[in-house]
Amino acid sequence: MGAVLSIPELVEQEKYCIHTPCVYDCSSARACELAGYKAILLSGGEVGEIFGALSEDEMDSSEVFFIAEKIAYFSPLPLVIDCGCFKADPSATYRWSYKFAHAGCMGLLIEDEDGIDKDTFLKMVKAAVLACEGTKCVVIARSNRRLRAPEDFDYVVDVLNAAVDEGAFMTMACGLNSAEKAEIIGKRVKGLKMYPDQTIHDGKPEVVDEEIYKLGYAMISYHYTLKVAMAAIVEYGKKNLAAGNNKPATEEVRLYNGSYGCSAMPMFDYQGKFDKQEAYTGVHRIARIPGQELD
Repeated sequence: MGAVLSIPELVEQEKYCIHTPCVYDCSSARACELAGYKAILLSGGEVGEIFGALSEDEMDSSEVFFIAEKIAYFSPLPLVIDCGCFKADPSATYRWSYKFAHAGCMGLLIEDEDGIDKDTFLKMVKAAVLACEGTKCVVIARSNRRLRAPEDFDYVVDVLNAAVDEGAFMTMACGLNSAEKAEIIGKRVKGLKMYPDQTIHDGKPEVVDEEIYKLGYAMISYHYTLKVAMAAIVEYGKKNLAAGNNKPATEEVRLYNGSYGCSAMPMFDYQGKFDKQEAYTGVHRIARIPGQELD
């Protein structure tokens, strides 16, 4: 299938903060689509978790690409890639950015991880921009510097504005964790911005959509999918064990369309796929959902 809209097209269509949850595979991407999200972000951290608690510095680009390629092909939502696995090498950045962009990914977060100096980072941004030429993929320049002192803000503002000059479509200051910091960066960094990893403090969100959208924040990312998926697995695992059977998970959990059974198959259009296959195989197949009675 692939993304229906590019990031620029979506930004122009929505004209508001686009909530962009982190995903880690095709099933989480599908769940976010069904929930009503318009864009998704492949989290390097959560990919590491599904690979067995690997940190991003332990992963290489091929491992992230393995997941990204499948989501980009499967999901109609534009997929942004967390490129923290990229090494501080503009040539390698070009090679892998080209692969991600031509696989259908719609955004690449190019990061200045610890140890990457400004000059190298900007060369990486430029390499990624050139690699995306001829595709709908855009570059989002991300600075990971912690924002503690005035000189930190000065550095981030300088490097992100320079990245925009190199062709970045959007920027992200990953040190944001308050509306006050978001305002400083929003006013001083030109162009569109993405707010990172939104969370809650004392029951209140860090930022309000209406306020930061006026400052140029067109997208907001946050983590939730893997957390709630694991929480539900633990919750219903305990209920199943206590019941001595699969009744709680089968009967209590209704999928988005009211389907029942003991499988997530109804969340994927298997029958539609089989119907298309029938046109060239001549074989009629019925999608049988585990836990549902056969006809």
